[in-house]
Amino acid sequence: MVECRVMDRPDQELAELLTSLGARLSAAPPGALNDLRDPLRALRDRLSATLDDPTPSHPLGAGEAHFRALLSDAIGCVSEGFVLFGADGRLVLCNDRYRAAYPLLSDHLIPGVRFADLLRVAVERGAAGDDLGDPSDWIAERLNRHTRSGPPTDHRLGDGRWYRISEHATRFGGVVKILTDITELKRHEEALADSEARYRRLVEMAPYGILIWDGQRVRFANRSAALILGSGDPEAMLRIPLVEATEFDGVQRLFDWLPPPGSGLEAPPPVEARFVTAQGALRELEVGIHPFAVEGEAAWFLVLTDITGRKQAERAIQQAQKMQAIGQLAGGIAHEFNNMLTAIGGFAQMARRAPQDRPRVEQCLTEIVKATDRASGLTAQLLSFGRPGQTDAARPVRVGAVIDDLRRFLGPTLGERHPLRIEGAGGGAVVTIDPALLHQLLLNLVLNARDAMPEGGPITIAVERADDPGVTITVADTGCGIDPAVVDRIFEPFFTTKEPGAGTGLGLALVYSTVARAGGAVEVDSEPGRGTIFTLHFPVVDLAEPQQADAPGLDAFGLDAFGLDAFGLDGAVFLDAEDDEMEGLSMAATVLLVEDEAQVRDFIRLTLEDLGMRVVCAADGTEALRAYADHGGAFDLLVTDLVMPQVGGASVARALRRENPDLPTVLMSGYPPETESLDDLLADPKSGGRRIVFLRKPINPDELADTIHALLI
Repeated sequence: MVECRVMDRPDQELAELLTSLGARLSAAPPGALNDLRDPLRALRDRLSATLDDPTPSHPLGAGEAHFRALLSDAIGCVSEGFVLFGADGRLVLCNDRYRAAYPLLSDHLIPGVRFADLLRVAVERGAAGDDLGDPSDWIAERLNRHTRSGPPTDHRLGDGRWYRISEHATRFGGVVKILTDITELKRHEEALADSEARYRRLVEMAPYGILIWDGQRVRFANRSAALILGSGDPEAMLRIPLVEATEFDGVQRLFDWLPPPGSGLEAPPPVEARFVTAQGALRELEVGIHPFAVEGEAAWFLVLTDITGRKQAERAIQQAQKMQAIGQLAGGIAHEFNNMLTAIGGFAQMARRAPQDRPRVEQCLTEIVKATDRASGLTAQLLSFGRPGQTDAARPVRVGAVIDDLRRFLGPTLGERHPLRIEGAGGGAVVTIDPALLHQLLLNLVLNARDAMPEGGPITIAVERADDPGVTITVADTGCGIDPAVVDRIFEPFFTTKEPGAGTGLGLALVYSTVARAGGAVEVDSEPGRGTIFTLHFPVVDLAEPQQADAPGLDAFGLDAFGLDAFGLDGAVFLDAEDDEMEGLSMAATVLLVEDEAQVRDFIRLTLEDLGMRVVCAADGTEALRAYADHGGAFDLLVTDLVMPQVGGASVARALRRENPDLPTVLMSGYPPETESLDDLLADPKSGGRRIVFLRKPINPDELADTIHALLI
């Protein structure tokens, strides 16, 4: 209910009241006055009738009373608190919503009461606080604020709710106050502020850096980003260089590499990079890149993770694993070579003790040659999985032909207890690989399958063309399977689960390295007691006429490297051919021999002298170039090792062939240098590719003699 008091100047007071009411109604939002539609229309009609009729038919007092009733009803219906104080500071009009906001003063909010008296009652009832001494200052401050219009202010009033208080001075010295309940708005604002503060704390406390980059500048960087990058200055962050990143080469800034935000390009995948902080510290970083928006503009949301510690730990683990592998490899090599050296040294001593016993000496020498062949085979196996890339003997090979050769060779060896089954032919699939190594790896897998089934069982080799351009070869058995605890180590060199002396531990390492060099992959599926399946994936070659793989001899299978007993051939007898290959080969020529190892140099010198050649020796490349100049280039043949200190054999060959392009050359090495290509020498157009050859150490005297004979004739 709205109470009104009798006005001393009705025209002025009504004018002020109507002006204030009009301003309030104009500011009301749409729909807020729907409930007042009828009372306002009635008020409008009454005002119109009063203004149009200068001689009203009813007394003035009755019209004024009716008007007051209409106004009181209209103001009482609004949802805001409303109060009007006159120029004399007395309350003129007040609705119930205003009284509810001041429960301590509700019984005093009646027309005619002075504002100063209301303040004194508020002090008496504790509105100013219990510790207030002299209330006069408190009252004076509020009286001053009451008479001074200003922007709306927010206050929590006596009913516990929040209000936005708007105070407006009237033209006749009065004051209108309107209270708008904003309690729910305050609650939403507080909830939003709490949420923003919570998420800001989460962002600031995050252990990873967060950057927002709009394409021109860093719009936000949390504390972790500043710690990771070593700078909290956004401008300095833009200048930090990244080096050795996985996604780009050279040195450049991350922000230069990123595409512009909003360019339509997909967000790049996470990148790992090393960078140098402003303090000069080298750190490793993973950058996650996500689309974002700042003030409606596209931006990148960057998540920086400092992986320096993780990378250091990974490298430490890798180094430990590498050292473990090196130790295992060294132990395996030492074991194998000690056995071979024992055989070589033992048979040599036996031959020295009885030099007159020719059959005994020949037998000892034969065993020494076998031991050196085994050592040569072992080094070849080590090199085959120790070096990436295809071997020189790699060529297109039809898989079906290789498996057919293998079946004919292994049939008698495996016997009836281990039948070999061949399924599929791979549709004539052709792969690029050294055919001898393909034979070797399949042989290793088949023999492992045989050893896994001591009581017998079938061994299956299946060839299948895959949907993608590839072919798969599977070798399956039904044997004991592989222990899950060691299945991850089966491809390590010299790791074996066989009894001591039953295997070298190089077979599966050769399988893995050979398939990998051919661009393929190896999978193993094994279950203890159920058997093992090895699956080899190879890319195929689309050739109309592939080069057929010849059925290699026993040496291509590495028999000498692993021993005949490894293939169940310990009862076989092989007749040694007479060593007469060098007989009848006598060549009068002058040879420049370059070899840094004295014993090897003496061995090759004696071999060449046995062929009737004159040999000039040099211990390194520099000495060889000097010897060539001293003899005026009068040499018929160059025999040089490739790997030597200072000037290598390839450099010597190039230098001498510039002087004499027709100089026949034999290049030798047990481990050709990876950093130097020999293609320009081995494919020399001036020699038609026939005047330069490569021999792999250890050198066989007969092979050397045949090679030199072919070069010089």
